Amino acid sequence: MAKKLTILIFPQEGSSRVKRLSFPRFLLPFLLILIVGAMGLAGYWFSQYHGAVGERPNLQAYQTRGDRQAAQIEAFAQRLEEQQRQMAKLKAFNKRLREMANLKVPSQQDDYFGVGGREDTASGPGIRLSATRGERRLQMLQRDLDRLGAEGEAERQVQRHLARFLSERRSILASTPAIWPTRGWLTSGFGPRISPFSGKRRFHAGIDISTRRGAPIVAPADGVVTFTGREGGFGRMVAINHGHGIVTRYAHLKSYKVKVGDKVKRGQLIALVGNSGRSTGPHLHYEVLLSGVPTNPLYYVLD
Repeated sequence: MAKKLTILIFPQEGSSRVKRLSFPRFLLPFLLILIVGAMGLAGYWFSQYHGAVGERPNLQAYQTRGDRQAAQIEAFAQRLEEQQRQMAKLKAFNKRLREMANLKVPSQQDDYFGVGGREDTASGPGIRLSATRGERRLQMLQRDLDRLGAEGEAERQVQRHLARFLSERRSILASTPAIWPTRGWLTSGFGPRISPFSGKRRFHAGIDISTRRGAPIVAPADGVVTFTGREGGFGRMVAINHGHGIVTRYAHLKSYKVKVGDKVKRGQLIALVGNSGRSTGPHLHYEVLLSGVPTNPLYYVLD
């Protein structure tokens, strides 16, 4: 049996020389394996190339989608930053209102409602960490959005508190006798005085405003009429309950323009100046009682 294999290569026409290649017979299996391996490797790379060419449109679509999502995330982040700036302005405005209203400013611990749950960066059994930068960015934005929502609810509660407070104060202001009930001359003030009838020192529980007979008397604040009629030395009298413990009384009247149970507004006509009862001349005796105790009406008059 031959130990060598010989391959003859015949030349093209015009050449008479024949080429001869000889190699040991034991190399034949290796050559076959080499040839088959080369063909297989070439086929594999061809298939990979063909697959890559086929997936190229999909890859481009994924890239476009990723770019679009990145742009959306950036736009969302910008809107969130704007909302955070607006929230900061709202908090500053609410704080200023509370200070102006002399309300307690909440401490740092009271700024937000209780919130809980794990942070997105925590790890542990069953917790999947963010795999991409985009996912991590989205988680951070979601956390900021949740915090902004909690801050917004807290500020809405502050505004409701302020609204209630201001509403109560508005009711108190509307019920405070802050204007003159009639125009004229102050002939007798509040406090001790010499009685024009007895000549003795007596306590005067109101003020006397001298003016022409029939001059209009108006309600100095909102309230409800609780009395109209004669009251001893006061003659014809009207009493108005303004709420919050405040009652006003108007004495020595000529006539009434309201009746018991009427709701009156500040500036509304309630009576006319007269000279009824124990009086030396046409004038209005005007009293303000706080929880039943006479107080100086001038403390309340603003105009």
